[in-house]
Amino acid sequence: MRGVGRMVASVVGMALAMGGVGTAYAVDGSPSVAVLSPVIGSTVALGDVPVTLAVDLGGEASGRVDVSLGYDVQGSAEIPAGTCDSGCQVTVPLHVGDWDHPGPGFGSYLLSAELTTASGAQTTGGGDLFFDTPHEISDLQHVRDGQLFSAAVVDTVGRFRVTSEYPRDDVGELRLVDLATGGAVLTASAPFSSARGVDHDAVIDLGFGAVPNGLYRLEAKARDTDGFYGAGSYTFVRVNHAEPVVFDTGTDVPLVGGDGSARVAGNLKVSGPLLSGSKPGVATLTVDGVQRSIALTPTWKPVDWQDPAVSQQNVIFTMEGPELAVGSHQVTLSLLDTTGRLIGNPTTKTITVTAFSAAVTTPTLVVGRRSTATFTADPPAMRQFDGCDIGLTTPGAAGVSVGSWCSVQKVLPNLRTSAVVTPRAAGASSFVFHLHTTDGNARFVSVPATVYAARRATVSAPAVPHGGRGTAKVVVQDQRSLNVWTAAPAGVVVYLQRLSVGTTRWLTLGSAKTVTGGVASIPFVSATNGAFRAVLASSVPGETLITTPIGAVSSAVVSWRVAPRTAVHGRAVAYEGLANPYDVGSTAILQVRKAGATKWTTAKTINVPSTRIARFAYAFPTAGSWSVRIYRPATKQHAAGLSVAVAVKVS
Repeated sequence: MRGVGRMVASVVGMALAMGGVGTAYAVDGSPSVAVLSPVIGSTVALGDVPVTLAVDLGGEASGRVDVSLGYDVQGSAEIPAGTCDSGCQVTVPLHVGDWDHPGPGFGSYLLSAELTTASGAQTTGGGDLFFDTPHEISDLQHVRDGQLFSAAVVDTVGRFRVTSEYPRDDVGELRLVDLATGGAVLTASAPFSSARGVDHDAVIDLGFGAVPNGLYRLEAKARDTDGFYGAGSYTFVRVNHAEPVVFDTGTDVPLVGGDGSARVAGNLKVSGPLLSGSKPGVATLTVDGVQRSIALTPTWKPVDWQDPAVSQQNVIFTMEGPELAVGSHQVTLSLLDTTGRLIGNPTTKTITVTAFSAAVTTPTLVVGRRSTATFTADPPAMRQFDGCDIGLTTPGAAGVSVGSWCSVQKVLPNLRTSAVVTPRAAGASSFVFHLHTTDGNARFVSVPATVYAARRATVSAPAVPHGGRGTAKVVVQDQRSLNVWTAAPAGVVVYLQRLSVGTTRWLTLGSAKTVTGGVASIPFVSATNGAFRAVLASSVPGETLITTPIGAVSSAVVSWRVAPRTAVHGRAVAYEGLANPYDVGSTAILQVRKAGATKWTTAKTINVPSTRIARFAYAFPTAGSWSVRIYRPATKQHAAGLSVAVAVKVS
């Protein structure tokens, strides 16, 4: 067994009086162990490394030595009774540089030898050995569509980037390891041919088509021209060949138009794990090659879609916009992730529609916002409308009458019109068509519509000394019913941004979720004057709400470094303070006030150096009780700062 294991040592007994050159035995009678070779501090070649030890059992009959080189390479040897009565040499063979026992990543290993005697007494010896090894792997990433991932979920092919610093002529090698057996399932290698400064990358493709589904460990190491390996890195790869997406559109019988059923709808089931970086985003639908809008209910759960234990969900999908016209249609359903990449395979079906059809095209509907909606409706073939009434139903409130366009006096072959709609309440709503034909056929057609609440927010924040912590308060309100504003629900993520004076870029300082009452409290560290604003998602998907900016005030902080409390009048005394932060052109003023005076007097004014240490020399003109303080006037970047006043007794 090479590298790790237990082996019987070569034990050579020798009397202390006959100790050879390089041996080291204790002279006080206590057990001892010392490394004879390799020489501690020397450079050792990779491969077989026999470690020879000088052992003194201290008068005991037997013992054992355990030798470790770093964390991965270990060996041991038993010292039988009678083989080391007068001291002996013990050799423990080790092996460094194979895949399971790679060379050190930083050039040296700690060689540790521990002697345990029969009575349990222990003593140690050793030191550092140096190895010229392949450089360690500093990074191992899964590459998918130009993005990097620390772990991987793959189907048939996976690309991996192995990174090393100054790899010389080394080659990057990958091994996919079966966690159950420990055996290598796949191996591949490539030179470090792509340079990024001192970093060099080896890009390696692995084919997983024949690898069974499951979780594997992917190990990476650098191999030199002699076939030895350096310290490596690893990640985990989950292989999943199963189709993750199933669209179920229900029955294949022809759809009947005019009652809200002439649209593609059904169940969408996603069973992960999904490929690295994927999580369900939007479903797409093409009808006869034309893109159509599709809604999913409920929204996707915020889970780890690369974890097979949780990456499962069923949602209802419904085609939005105009209903399908009468006739046969070729439809294709696809599921895309949040970056627009296809998940699984598209589903293609032929769907036939007959009878009534009606549809609505609207912008996003928001409570209190006037929106122009376009309405279309078609009767069954060879019929005409003599009744076309449309309304918008809203939850918990009276419906909105949109209009009436057909009558006995105004017969229409179809309906094509637009109207202004102002929703009154948020929630799941419907445009309801009451359609009637000249031959007495009537149908209610309900076209689902979502009305979103309007949202507004305000932000407030205190003035805080530079480097101190403050808390900004953001109040978020929603208008779910017309002219009624209430607190937004808990869980709305609010980001606090600051625009530092003299800059044009807003920087995000932190975020918090609203709690009950629609309030989000976001801590920040005071840095500079400028402005604060809050950024949050509107209640309307795809819209972002940015609050009106407010002032951000950061005051300078002045503290004493040297502040003598006694002085002799007419004799200069040194004062020293620290003014944070450093601003170009800032000044510091030493102010004094004699007891009984009502105003502070400027004693000295200096420019604050980049060290932020302000030094003053001042001679008090008269004896008595005085007070001193340091005032740092305001700059563009920071408000004024003032130290505490120090009492001085002047004699």
